[in-house]
Amino acid sequence: SYLERNIAATREAYNLADVEVQLFDAAEGLTLEDIQANPLTIDNIRIWDDRPLLTTYGQIQEIRLYYEFHAVDVDRYTIDGKPRQVMLAARELNYANVPAQAQSWVNEHFQYTHGYGVTVSPVNVVTAEGLPDLMVKDIPPVSVVPELEITRPEIYYGELSDRYVFVNTNAQEFDYPSGDDNVYTTYAGEGGVGVGSLARRLVFASWLGTFDIVLSTYLNDDSKVMFRRRILERVDTIAPFLRYDDDPYLVIDEQGQLKWILDAYTTTSRYPYSEPTLLAGGRGRFNYIRNSVKVVIDAYNGSVDFYIADPEDPIIQAYSAIFEGSFRPLSEMPADLQAHIRYPTGYFHAQTEKYRAYHMKDPTVFYNKEDMWDRPKETYEAESREMSPYYLIMKLPGEEVAEFILLMPFVPTKKDNMISWLAARSDGEEYGKLILYSFPKQKLVYGPKQIEARIDQDPEISGQLTLWSSAGSRVLRGNLLVIPIEDSLMYVEPVYLQAEQGELPQLKRVIVSYEDMVVMEHSLQDALDKVFGMAEIEVEVEAPTDSGLEERGRDRTWAELSSAASSAYIEAIEAQKQGDWSGYGESLERLGNLLEHMLIEAGAQVVEEPFVDQEEGGLE
Repeated sequence: SYLERNIAATREAYNLADVEVQLFDAAEGLTLEDIQANPLTIDNIRIWDDRPLLTTYGQIQEIRLYYEFHAVDVDRYTIDGKPRQVMLAARELNYANVPAQAQSWVNEHFQYTHGYGVTVSPVNVVTAEGLPDLMVKDIPPVSVVPELEITRPEIYYGELSDRYVFVNTNAQEFDYPSGDDNVYTTYAGEGGVGVGSLARRLVFASWLGTFDIVLSTYLNDDSKVMFRRRILERVDTIAPFLRYDDDPYLVIDEQGQLKWILDAYTTTSRYPYSEPTLLAGGRGRFNYIRNSVKVVIDAYNGSVDFYIADPEDPIIQAYSAIFEGSFRPLSEMPADLQAHIRYPTGYFHAQTEKYRAYHMKDPTVFYNKEDMWDRPKETYEAESREMSPYYLIMKLPGEEVAEFILLMPFVPTKKDNMISWLAARSDGEEYGKLILYSFPKQKLVYGPKQIEARIDQDPEISGQLTLWSSAGSRVLRGNLLVIPIEDSLMYVEPVYLQAEQGELPQLKRVIVSYEDMVVMEHSLQDALDKVFGMAEIEVEVEAPTDSGLEERGRDRTWAELSSAASSAYIEAIEAQKQGDWSGYGESLERLGNLLEHMLIEAGAQVVEEPFVDQEEGGLE
């Protein structure tokens, strides 16, 4: 039938036919031992989001107005023998931000020629001030770990480099600021096109639309002009028949040089029976896609290398035969760069959009949309939005080694509970494999939106967030991450504070949710300790009939008691503010009962009468 052909063709066209499906129990009872058995997962939980981190980087590391961090990338490096997930941003030069009084044709094209260095920080570490703990910082770049030493920090080709510049001229190039002075340099690379002769000057003057090139006394026989320095424009000019991901990322190679890696796709709209994808902004459509090419661009020299990442793709096979020698096997990519290739988000987004419906193979079920999925919703910066896929270092169920994956949860259409999660693998021989972990149909697994609702309903957390908001600060709720550990799930969400008149977001709290517990602490470690460390201490509690506690049996953990006590205290304060003295008294009584139980379990003696009657021979 047509539906059968449509399902089979779409799954094949979007490379979904070989998705491995496994059952994921989403079991309860995750223990402290389970947490300790997965150190690479725990040590690489991302509590920094790219948007607030980009703002923070800009405030503490741009150094000068004309430097700009365009984007924050997520990658992993082997540091001290272990994989470490990091955030990295290139410090590019944006000439538009040079003070107006300093702008001139010479400054624009001869002196302000390049950006300088990067800023790197681990995804899970925060300083006492709520700022990222920088592993690479400042100008010239200072690295606190030898694996991230940078020997060639100049960035001539990047995401913001939109102006042509001249190098090897009679004018020295501005390199970087040093106190009240500037350090200058002369380009020593192989980039650029010779422009020394009069004939070449005339050609470039005509093409670039300025006669200053002919008249300039700064140009000499060795001078070169660099143009098309914005990497997306550069690669699209070389190979316009490929589609390119909009998220290039910068890599520090083993020689300390900076290289951009960009994912490229082969697409067509002529795959029979396959469901098409319409691109935003009227940019066309396709119904077949492969991540067939990895592109490496040297940030200093501008050299571009194309590597075939999917040799089975017939389209790239054809292009490779037509443009002989232009595409090289992925095995020829330097090994230190191969360690940084990752499953691209653009490709994964196209696949997950189709997999929402095309995980259903039965035509009847597909036609009736009986098992349609959606991407979950989350609260981000106080607004509800669709969750984006995210990178995570974790040990997949049944595997022995942690690896770098791209993860996306799914929820049933028009429902908020989670139904499954899809993992895309990025490391070594496992690169490109997709695994779907499906939850038992009869089991309720909280989805991100439900966890967000539980956070909002927690009186201690919501009270603190409201207090911060009313004190002249802006509360920024970060990405809610679903973290699979063993065969269980926990949820992590960072909370940032930003002054209403300031632009320096600081990470102030981390929320962790597991099973029925939701806690907010100063750090991820504190939150995990509260959930899993203290949760190991089982407390036998006989709840008083008038305690008002939720009836869930007599076994309550220490963390649950302390959370309930905090909630009772906040309720008492709220009742006092509203003049509800009856509710105020009930909350205080409940708080007293909880504190009494906590003292008993701690081995302390409970004093029935807090004061000694003086008439009984007590204190004078």
